Amino acid sequence: MGYQREFLALIVEDDPLSALKLKDLITDHFPHIRVIGIAQSLQEAKTLLKCITIDLLFLDIELPDGNGFDLLSPMPEVHFEVIVTTAHSKYALEAIRNSALDFLVKPVTQDDLAHALERFTKKYEDSKPSLQEETQPDAWCRKLPLPTQEGFVFINFEDIVHAEAYRAYSIFSFINRAKVTVSKPLGDFEERLLNRNFFRVHKSYIINLDQVLEYIRGKGGYVVMTGQEIVPVSRNRKEDFLKAIGSL
Repeated sequence: MGYQREFLALIVEDDPLSALKLKDLITDHFPHIRVIGIAQSLQEAKTLLKCITIDLLFLDIELPDGNGFDLLSPMPEVHFEVIVTTAHSKYALEAIRNSALDFLVKPVTQDDLAHALERFTKKYEDSKPSLQEETQPDAWCRKLPLPTQEGFVFINFEDIVHAEAYRAYSIFSFINRAKVTVSKPLGDFEERLLNRNFFRVHKSYIINLDQVLEYIRGKGGYVVMTGQEIVPVSRNRKEDFLKAIGSL
């Protein structure tokens, strides 16, 4: 079934593998739901919710810094639906008390997720305009929050030269500051970067198109970035990259 608009979702899950499996399940089978962020703690979720507007929250309960429902209780009004995802069925009653739309026990199956999302889309499709259209984030949140051991560092998108995937980490390079290594995979940042004139030229690199100094042709070729860093362009992304920079 097709939908007239897409719905934006945030996953709150402290286990990276569970979060990735859920994101892949949504992306592969439910194209009307777009995951725009993954938070691994209450604090990270609170920070992201100040910066983005969503329609749907997938909420784990047992998080390293508290109970997942503690994310909802301080909010005077919740403008999104909540689907609880947990390994513990004992939280079902608490989910009902917190007006959760559905309760899924991990590991989440495609069928269970399909039933939950059917309930969600039926509730939203004709009854509520997109929150993305209703509200705009605060000006200071028009930055990329990168989690650190102490909290977050907020980066202007235009100051990012490129981001590199290194195992389960992401390494951000900047115009005027030292690199920052984040213990989150690059895919967790991809959606927000690609909406800001960035391009994924390689499975391991996302670059800021405004910081490209030179492109050198080859099988895939490579780009020279601000600061003279060299970033490879994969063969299967070369044509789309050349279109993105207006060379095709």
